[in-house]
Formats: sequence, C-alpha cells, structure tokens
Amino acid sequence: MKDPKYARFLQECKTNPHFAHCSICKSDFSIANGGTYLINRHIEQIGHKRLLAFEDKEKSRSMREFITPSTLLTKLTAAELSLVYHGVHHGHSYLLFFPSRIIQQIKKTRFFSVPFDGSNKGNIKMFPFIINYFTIQLGITRSVLEVNEQPLETADHIVEALHDALQKNGIDIQQMTAIGADNTNITSQFENSNNSGNIFFLTGNCYSHILNNSVKTSHRHLLVNIELYLSQLYSHFSSSSKRVLALKEYFDLVEEDYMCPLQHIKIRWLNLFTSIDRLMKVYELLSSYFLNMNNDEYGEICPSIIKEFFLSNVAKCTLHFLHQVLFDIQMKNLELQRCSTSIADLNRIVTSLLKKLNDRLKQNYFEHQTRILLNSMHEDTQQELTSSFINYLSSIIKYINKYYDDHRVLAESVAIFEITEIDQVTFDQIESCVSILNLELDYDKLFEQMIDLQSTFKEDEAADNEDEQFLHKTSTTQHHQKIRPDQVWAYLIAKTITNCDEITKLVSYVYSISCSNAFAEGVFSHMKPSWTASRNSMLSKTVAAELKIRLNCKTKYDQFFKFIQNENEVIKIAQSSQKYSHKRKTSS
Repeated sequence: MKDPKYARFLQECKTNPHFAHCSICKSDFSIANGGTYLINRHIEQIGHKRLLAFEDKEKSRSMREFITPSTLLTKLTAAELSLVYHGVHHGHSYLLFFPSRIIQQIKKTRFFSVPFDGSNKGNIKMFPFIINYFTIQLGITRSVLEVNEQPLETADHIVEALHDALQKNGIDIQQMTAIGADNTNITSQFENSNNSGNIFFLTGNCYSHILNNSVKTSHRHLLVNIELYLSQLYSHFSSSSKRVLALKEYFDLVEEDYMCPLQHIKIRWLNLFTSIDRLMKVYELLSSYFLNMNNDEYGEICPSIIKEFFLSNVAKCTLHFLHQVLFDIQMKNLELQRCSTSIADLNRIVTSLLKKLNDRLKQNYFEHQTRILLNSMHEDTQQELTSSFINYLSSIIKYINKYYDDHRVLAESVAIFEITEIDQVTFDQIESCVSILNLELDYDKLFEQMIDLQSTFKEDEAADNEDEQFLHKTSTTQHHQKIRPDQVWAYLIAKTITNCDEITKLVSYVYSISCSNAFAEGVFSHMKPSWTASRNSMLSKTVAAELKIRLNCKTKYDQFFKFIQNENEVIKIAQSSQKYSHKRKTSS
C-alpha cells in the first residue's frame, strides 16, 4: 500500500485479511495466493479504468467552472433587483433609486416647475419637492425630485432646501417656470433669494385650496351649521362599538345594507361633500333610527343636537342644497387634481364652475328637492333660507374671482393649449401667449414651425377620416376627446420632420405649470404605507427612496429586468456586501 502505484486506491479490508479494498471502485477483491498479480489484474478491469478516468477528470476541473459566469451573475443580480423593485411597489423597503433617466429628460425639456409641501411624521418634518415638465415621449410628466427631512420650517430654510435639491441633481434654476407652495412667504423669499435678477417665474396659487377655502369661508352664511351636525353624528358612533352594533342590527331589521356616517376632515372642507353624500343615502333610515330611540335595550337616548338636526326642515333643506352645490365644486376640484392638468386647463375649469354657480344664482334654482322643501315652508322661513343660499353662492363666487382675477389674462392666453384641434389655433394667439409669458423666441421660426405642425395635424386628421368612413367608426372629434392636448402636441412635434425647437420651448413652458399642489400632497398618502409603525425606525432617506420608486418608475417588471442588466454601476453595488449610498453624477 506504500507503493505509489497502488497508494492512490489500495486500502486494507477491515472485514477480511485475505481481501483488499479499492477506494475508486468502492469494492473488495481477493489477494490470497496472488498478491501483486491479483492487484494488477484488478487495475486492468474495465470498470476500474472507467471510474479512475472519471475521477481524474473531476480533479482536473478548473476553478472557473465553479464560478458563475459574469453574464449569468448579472442576470441573477438583475432578477434580485427586479424582485426588490416589485417589492417596493408593494410596500417593501430598499435604499435604491435610479434617477438618471428622469434627470436627463428634465435637462432636455428646457422648462420645469417645482411644487412642494410639508407634513409631519411624528417629530420629523418631511418636504417632497415635485418637478413638473413636458416630454415628447409622454407629454405632461410629474416626478418626485427629492424628499427631504427639514426640521427648520422657516421660509429661508425651505428655499435653501429647494436650491440644494436643484443643485444636487444638476438642474439649472434658470429653466424654472414656477413654484408652488401653500406659504406665500416662501414665494416672496424665493424671489428675494435670486441675486441674478434675470429669472422670470410665475407665482400662483393652488386652486384646489382656493375651492376648498371658498367653501370654508362661505359656510358662515348658512342658517344651520351642517359641518357641526355631521361631526356630532360621526362622533356618536366612532366613540362606541355598542352603538355601531345597534345601528347594524337596525339596518338588518329594515333589510338595508349597512352604511356608517363618514368623518368630515375640517382642514379639507370639500370633504364635506363625501360626508353629505353618504348621509343622503341613509338619511331617512338614520332619521327614523334616532327619532325612535328612547332608552332602548342598549340604554341609549337620542342626543339632543342630533334630534334637533333630524327634526329641522331647515337643516334638511340646507343639506340638499349643499349636496348639489358641493358636488359641482368637487367635480372641478377633482379635475384640478389630475396629473395631466396644467395651467392650460385652468380657464376652462374655473370659468365653467363660475358659470354654473352664477346660473343657479340668477335663476334662484338650488336643486329640485331643495325647491320642494322651500315651497313647503312658511314664507318668512322660505325667504330667509333662500337669502342664505344666495349669500353662500355669492361668497364662493367672490372668493374664487378674487384669486382668479390675478391670473385671468395668463389663463385665457394659454387656454389655446387646452384644445386638441390645433388647426384652429391662430398665430396671433401664439404671439400673445409668448408675450405674456415673457419668452424670448424667434417669431419667424415659430410661425414656420406652427404651420408645419398644423399641416401634419391636417394630414393625420384626413387619414383618420378616411379610416373612419371605411370602418364606420366614431367621428374624429369624438376620437380627439379621448386624447390629451399635451399628448397631441408631443405626437406632432415628434412626427414633424422639420426642426420644432421654438414651438417646443413654448409648449414645454406652458405644460410645465400646474394649477394645483395635489401631486405634492399626494406623496404623503404614499408615505403612510411606507412608514408604518412596524417600520418606524427606517431612515428618512430610505422612505424617500421608496417614494421615488413608487411615484417615478412606471416601468413594468419584465421591462425593468431587461433595463437593469445594462446598469453596470447599480449591478456592481448590488453585488457588493458593503453598505452604500447610491450617488448620482451631476453635471457641473
């Protein structure tokens, strides 16, 4: 066994001294009366040779065969990152964000606006900075630029944070068209902080807040405080599960689906509509429930303020009046909050609302059921209630006009970008718009580019008409209503062969300006599931990264898997076992 020729495989057989053990064949063979001869004969056997050759091959394998090829490793890493990307969209945590493409788009788009807002998470004050811009690929786009923790809430510090956010991402502040903030001091401070003196940007208002505040300030003109009654009604049930159980049993008794009163949020007065709308659906049932409540089996007695509400025809009439008026206002508020809404839509939204309110005011028509209830009242009560409705509507109209008058000329001039029939736009309208926006453009080139776009539009429209006549489909006008105006402009600019730089500048400027701060405030709705009590120890940077992925990345998971394989820097970081902070390269 010490002979090198046999040492590799020959071993002592522990069960029989007349046998030897072959470690390659994993078998015993006889060596009695034969010795070396029998060992050599075993070596020459086909089975032994085959197993020996296999063992030699295994021992000669390169270490590289045990290492996953780089391309496969990249795919595996990409798969892991795709899983993380999917996880963040569904509430998981990961400190990573890929902003390069968004930053590139912003730099190409020429113009942008930055709305922002602040909100507390415990003792932490978070400020999301949103960037609005126009791209030829998507039209109007909203993205989260930064979400900063800002403990100091003064105008100076917030403006400084905004400057830092732009500088951090290498974005030129000279291209900013507008800022959006609830605090007017911030707007003034930003104007004072620009030492260059050559930045022209618009300072406007959030029209969602204007509509909300118009309802709030006008509520005092009503004879009854509906907001107070709704709050008392909600509090009655929210403070006791026993009362909720009793109400559910009552709904079961009358064979109706259970609906509980909705909470009214005082800082969001248009939320009053949703509370009233829910109440109107179960008004008669709730009225019967409370008015028949008299020390029932649960020991409940109807609260005096709720009893007063359901016994009052004035309160009921006011409820019907508000249900209709607040519906009209809320519908326009929802239009303002759309991601695709820009200042080009402001004139249509505000003027259509004002017209509807003025029409009701002139005709003294407040809603059919309201009129029926009014006619059933004593003449003095009827006149007093009608007068309160008139004062309420007049107050809302006056409040909206007070703010809209400051932007009326601008809103009317850019309204040409709110229509999809581009061939109806005249160059005089374009020229007036450029003048009001204080843009420096080559008017001759702008005229030629406008004519080219209109020609492209007419060619496409003619082709659509031919297809519709052949296929007997809907009209071109109906078809265009399904397409956003910003998408029409983006499509025509991309399709037109000639250079469209001047018209692109104008379109980018107009569509970069929003007329509501809804998207910035909506960030906090996404922050809530990201920053739950169980994840309360997360860093604010981690939460910010998640919010960026949730709101900025619209890529499907399979597309993301293909995309991430080419992002070498991210792949390298993901494969590293060290903690890191993903840094972005910014242009100087």
